[in-house]
Amino acid sequence: MALMGSFLVMFLAMITAFITLLTLPIRVIVRAIRGRRAFAQSREKRIVVLGIDGMEPILAEQYMKEGRLPNLSRLAEKGTYSRLQTTMPAMTPVAWPTFMTGCNPGKHNIFDFLNIDRRNYMPTLSSVHIGGATKTIRIGKYIIPVGKPDIRLLRKGKPFWKTLGEHGGFQ
Repeated sequence: MALMGSFLVMFLAMITAFITLLTLPIRVIVRAIRGRRAFAQSREKRIVVLGIDGMEPILAEQYMKEGRLPNLSRLAEKGTYSRLQTTMPAMTPVAWPTFMTGCNPGKHNIFDFLNIDRRNYMPTLSSVHIGGATKTIRIGKYIIPVGKPDIRLLRKGKPFWKTLGEHGGFQ
């Protein structure tokens, strides 16, 4: 039975690889056309936001002055360097959604990495719900997912790049 399961996995992997290779030229052409069109229509300068999670700005600025962070110093000189205020509590899962949406934690609804499911007191991710596949095939005692999983974003608020896109920021 284990040999049959291993064979089935290998067989499905080979079919997937074959289909991927067959569709590769089409995907490359589509990406090239989309990439050229988006680049040709862009009127805005490119922006890169470099956020270093957990970095103490006082130490970073001190190390930049001492020459211990030469690449970061160069980026600050050629571009823009500024401190951002953090959230309360000053934690990664709270601060990044606040940066993305411009909303406080009470609006985007993320306060930690995990929430407690009050029905069974089990921990759940606070930012996303990942459920089982919508369609499955049962082969003996094995259940093979065929459909897409149920994935729902739990963060409320709209990230700034969506607002930029709606107002022509990426044309």
